[in-house]
Amino acid sequence: MREQQPPRTKQNIVRFPSSRRERKRLLRENKDPRVRITVLLRAVCGWLLVVCTFLFLLSNYRLLSPASIRSVVEYAIAGLRQHEGDITSIYYENGTFADAALFEAGLAYVDNDSLFLARPGSMTTMRQTLGYSNPVVETCDDYVLVYDRGGMNAVLTNAAAPVAELALDSAIITGSLGQDGRFVLVTDEPGYRTAVAVYDTTGKEVFKYRSSEYYILSACLSPDEKTLAVLAFQQDGVALTTHVQFYDVSSGSLDADVSLEDTLGMTLCYPENGTAVVLCDDGLYMIGRGGEANQVLTAASTDMIAFATQGDVLALATRSYTSGARSDVYTVRGGTLSGPYPLAEEPSALAVSAYGTAALSSSGVTVYDKNFTPLWHNTEAIGARRVLLTDDGTLCVLYTKNARLFTARSEHSEEVTDVN
Repeated sequence: MREQQPPRTKQNIVRFPSSRRERKRLLRENKDPRVRITVLLRAVCGWLLVVCTFLFLLSNYRLLSPASIRSVVEYAIAGLRQHEGDITSIYYENGTFADAALFEAGLAYVDNDSLFLARPGSMTTMRQTLGYSNPVVETCDDYVLVYDRGGMNAVLTNAAAPVAELALDSAIITGSLGQDGRFVLVTDEPGYRTAVAVYDTTGKEVFKYRSSEYYILSACLSPDEKTLAVLAFQQDGVALTTHVQFYDVSSGSLDADVSLEDTLGMTLCYPENGTAVVLCDDGLYMIGRGGEANQVLTAASTDMIAFATQGDVLALATRSYTSGARSDVYTVRGGTLSGPYPLAEEPSALAVSAYGTAALSSSGVTVYDKNFTPLWHNTEAIGARRVLLTDDGTLCVLYTKNARLFTARSEHSEEVTDVN
């Protein structure tokens, strides 16, 4: 007799379809409204994610460029190499630099081979090969301009990659960068004495003036980038006449031409939309766009020691003939001249910003506020080549092979109440 098997228990099993399309159909047609709503929200969120990803990549396509990817890799490598003690230093990649300027939270510096964007901790965020013989760097909030003085090339870049590269037919004399990325190049134009051109952030020429009468020394844009101020001189035998001209960039029209007799302009800055500041061999002038000229400071060129400009601020150091002082410093902020501020030493370099002024001398560097009240002094800056001052009061000291950041709380910084 065979042994009886116990009866099998019937299992309530619902087999889910193996087809993805069928599974979706069952979920969409489910009797439970919560399931249907969840499926619908999932589909909507999925399509929104696809659309947002496409729009992000469309507007930030440069993030996928080789330069941007290289920057990410360099960030990671620099982070692995970084160690305590170098977070206030930037070591130049090739052990030297030709020119430098503050950019974002770090430094944009160049040598004859390349442009480097670097941050404290020797973190190089971008490298651009140049091959210039005499590179000069200019910066604004979002862009870096590098041009080859005496050469024919220039490049405009943002923090990730170059956005415009120019190869001109004439040698570049000087250049400048506007606040929103438009830039100016003065060239030794064939067939003319000189020329000046304005370019937008794509490298497109939006204005050009060729001069057969004047030698253009420098030019810069107004803060709103609508007006170009040009500093030039005209030679008539042995007589020199300096001209400051204002051009409307959009129309190309000459709005004003101011003549300064028996003086030679050296440089100019355009801190306000209506007034340019011009440094000449006999002092400082305020030149209005309406054609008015006002000499606010008289000083011989042989007495001028150093000057610096940044944004809407200018500082000038001259020799002092006052007892107990070696030099005097004057500042121009908001179109107003202040000074003289006496110093016990002659500064080898100046730096200015919205925060104040810094003076580098043989004993170190001293930082002053906007009223030129001494705040702190640091002796480690001895031997530096240049100094740069940020708007928050951080000092960037440029040495031959590296740059260092100092503040009032640095190890060798000391508060001062009088440095004279």
